[in-house]
Amino acid sequence: MKLKGIIFDLDSTLIQAHIDFESMKAEMIRLLESKGYDRGDLSPTQHTTVQILEKAREWWLEQGKPEEEWKNTLLEIEAIMNRGELKALANLTEIEGAREAVKTLKAKGLKLAILTRSCHQYAVEALRKLGLLDYFDVILGRNETPEPKPYKAAIDYTAHALGLEVGEVAMVGDHQIDWDSAQNSGCLFIGVGTGRRGLDSWRDQQPPPHFIPSIGSLPQYLEGLGLI
Repeated sequence: MKLKGIIFDLDSTLIQAHIDFESMKAEMIRLLESKGYDRGDLSPTQHTTVQILEKAREWWLEQGKPEEEWKNTLLEIEAIMNRGELKALANLTEIEGAREAVKTLKAKGLKLAILTRSCHQYAVEALRKLGLLDYFDVILGRNETPEPKPYKAAIDYTAHALGLEVGEVAMVGDHQIDWDSAQNSGCLFIGVGTGRRGLDSWRDQQPPPHFIPSIGSLPQYLEGLGLI
């Protein structure tokens, strides 16, 4: 069966923007601790932003704290993340071959989407800087899907936004979270070897069965599989 669409992760898949994730998460944790969350339970190196928010939400409910205060806290956290991401646009670089790969896939008639845990504005400005904004049919940032990666609804929602079924798309990303999301949805996953943590990007340092060094070789790889 031929693919009809590709869903791309953004950071370390198409671009390198050197977002200081540890500092961002540390600021989030300090905010939560200022609201009573147990000090030392959350780690900027051991927990993802999704895990931090999940644990904080669980604690909030256990404590019976006001829902309105939680909503305001989420807005503060969102502002922290947005600042960190937008600041990184200044030194954004293309992963070699990304532009040509995207243009080649679009020329073959595929629908293209971005599914990122970064904010929408960051994704749009990053693609604009690369001259690729007009090549994407759908751009979904943080909080724009019913659930974030790695949950099933992230890819399901993105595929349907493209007007496609999950079985008609492939997810391309640099991290275990992207792979888990694809597995949870049941779509094809192709990993790229440009993650910041190298093989540590993958559980037990085992990359996925479909794995390429970089996004630049994606069109040729898909052609070799007979998928485009």
